Amino acid sequence: MELVESKTISELTTQVAQMLNKDEVDPDTPIAELGVDSLNIVEVILICEQLYPGVMNPENLVFDEHTTLREMDTQLLENSVEI
Repeated sequence: MELVESKTISELTTQVAQMLNKDEVDPDTPIAELGVDSLNIVEVILICEQLYPGVMNPENLVFDEHTTLREMDTQLLENSVEI
């Protein structure tokens, strides 16, 4: 059974790969293993703000170095409202 990806996870992985100067990144790899560090986490936050503009209650979001891009996408979508 093939996993159907949201448009946002596809765009998120593409933009993070570009930020890290990689051809592609695996959305199921923890962000620390992808090479995202404390210096470029702000860039990831800015990417997320653009892709998920309707996030309500950002205090409900839980991300750390073990979080995958897919987990981030799921949390952001669950906490988003369409405008």
